[in-house]
Amino acid sequence: MATIPPFVAKNAYVGQKQTVKTKKIVWIPVGNGTVTTFSEYEVTLEGQIDVVIYRGDLTICMKLTDNNPDATTGSCILQLNTLMDKEARYEVKNSALTIYAILNGVKQNITISRVNNGMQTAVKLFGKVNETVHLDPD
Repeated sequence: MATIPPFVAKNAYVGQKQTVKTKKIVWIPVGNGTVTTFSEYEVTLEGQIDVVIYRGDLTICMKLTDNNPDATTGSCILQLNTLMDKEARYEVKNSALTIYAILNGVKQNITISRVNNGMQTAVKLFGKVNETVHLDPD
């Protein structure tokens, strides 16, 4: 179960454009990005975002380094912009993939899952930064 595709929107592919949305009263666009890497064990989104806590470039990269499709926990790498944890851990639970990382000495976790009948990817950050966004393929 520990591969990336089951947790991102259906039909994802390298080069796919994404609108980043956050919920105020309704879901509103706050950024955009492009899927630059997508495979069984790695996904990268690069773009820009403008939310209350941050405005600027956005890079999110998740790489499951154990390459074990049957695992429910294992080792991985998480990169958020210039910060990276090469010794992060992941867990698959309740139809979501959560990565537990320490970035610049601070705990920062990220959960991805399919939402809206598999048409969007929910990205939930919790730790130092707490934010939920949906990636909506264009």
